[in-house]
Amino acid sequence: MRSDVVVQREREDVDRPVTSATPRRRRGVPADWIAVAVLLALFPVVHDVRTMLTAGYWLDEAWVALSVRLPLSDLPAATSSTPLGWSLLLRLVPDTDYLRVVPLAFHGLTVVAAYALGRLSRWPTRWLGIVAGLVCAAVVLLLPAQQIRHDLKQYTADAAITLVLVALGAWTEQTWSRGRLGVLAAVAATGIVFSHVTAIATPCVFGGLLLVTALRRQWARLRDVAVAAFGAMTVIVVFYFGVSARGNNDLMRDYWTDSFPSLTELPGYLDRQVHGLAPMVGAPALLIGGLVLAGVGTLAWRGRPAAAIALLLLPVAVTTLGVARFYPLLELRTSHFLLVVTGAVAGIGVAGLAYGGAALVRRAVPRVPATALTAAACAVLLAWYGLHNGRWYRFDGDEPGLYYTAIAVTDIRSATQYVATHRSANDVIVMNDLAWYGFAFYSPRDRVELVVPFGNTVGWWIRMPTRSDVVVISDHETAALRASLDQALALAEQRGGGRVWLIRSHAMAQAEAWQQVLAGYRVEQASGGVEPVLLISKG
Repeated sequence: MRSDVVVQREREDVDRPVTSATPRRRRGVPADWIAVAVLLALFPVVHDVRTMLTAGYWLDEAWVALSVRLPLSDLPAATSSTPLGWSLLLRLVPDTDYLRVVPLAFHGLTVVAAYALGRLSRWPTRWLGIVAGLVCAAVVLLLPAQQIRHDLKQYTADAAITLVLVALGAWTEQTWSRGRLGVLAAVAATGIVFSHVTAIATPCVFGGLLLVTALRRQWARLRDVAVAAFGAMTVIVVFYFGVSARGNNDLMRDYWTDSFPSLTELPGYLDRQVHGLAPMVGAPALLIGGLVLAGVGTLAWRGRPAAAIALLLLPVAVTTLGVARFYPLLELRTSHFLLVVTGAVAGIGVAGLAYGGAALVRRAVPRVPATALTAAACAVLLAWYGLHNGRWYRFDGDEPGLYYTAIAVTDIRSATQYVATHRSANDVIVMNDLAWYGFAFYSPRDRVELVVPFGNTVGWWIRMPTRSDVVVISDHETAALRASLDQALALAEQRGGGRVWLIRSHAMAQAEAWQQVLAGYRVEQASGGVEPVLLISKG
């Protein structure tokens, strides 16, 4: 009877030894849940969650946060380059000071998805699968790149959804059914609402399934995969070009122009970016490359060739889109998903190499369990990885000599709140345009109105009808800065001789120009912090 059952099963369906006609499927569930719970419990140990949730919003976050204050009817324009679903999720957060709970949730999802990807390969025993899942997820948890993506942007969703799609592809390979294929297609069609990268990952995942089923001449399955892929991609294309593409504009494309290499520039560009991004993966580029190849090979070896092919197609797709000037190539933020996927696949490579090494050791010492040897080797390698990248953990935005983010060097919230507390009715506030979105967000009692279209990368601006006391500097040249300060001083005289408060945010690039201009005025520092408020008067 047992041999008959095996004969009737497809190659890729043989995921565990058959010991009876009705295998006990729920046997491994508790251990998997415990493993995932432990991984998630380690998240606040590795990440500075308090700073992540409580730090003020910087420039690129401020306009995203400000969209929450606008009417829902304004959202199609206000979401700009941010996926519409991401903007909608932010509106579900009760307290707007804690909007970063959304990227935090996707951070957690990347760890869970990485565990699933490692676990779903066809390992000889359940415990080896759990070890592989833990290693894959641990690398993603410890990845330095994850430490700098605490901002209020969709990049964590890009990483999470990409890993989920690859894991679902492996899940579909594990036990083939139209139901599982339908789940993969549904998640892909839904994912585009929250991550534009879904449009890149989905063809790769389905491409792997199509290629493997075609090579195996499984024509019925090939038809099913083709139908599912067509349905998912139709939804993705319609949604992207009907909704998401509205956020594209010439200024945005110009902003990313350095991340669009030509074919002749491509070899040098790839070499430079790969080595430049390697510290964000936490190891030398050659080591990372070797482990990624080992990870892809392990997936194919352990019965998940479609997932392996999907992972090989992903860098090909991204490179093609970069050269075609559709998507920035190997840029730290927009390619965050690639860094996370790289870490996950490298983790699978570690598990695969450890298991291969354990098999060799057991030839000499057959009594030692392969699972114990594999787990021990993985533990040693993970310990080295964690120690090697120890300075990254609980990163609060600024680690001297290592890295800093805008969260640590900008603070429009404190400046806005200080002026709101200390200004009088006839005072005037002057600020650079990069401070305006944050100022508007942190002025909750003032009404804001959307101005669209507008000639910047976001494509919109904010009007505050009740704030006639504010002068916004739109030009960063010294003459424009001086003219705006003079305008603010004149306005203060018209309002009865009030004071002039100067707020600057994200103005590092204009530091020299500001120094020259302020030398001609009487300047008093009114507040402390990384972006102090100044009081300006005639010199």
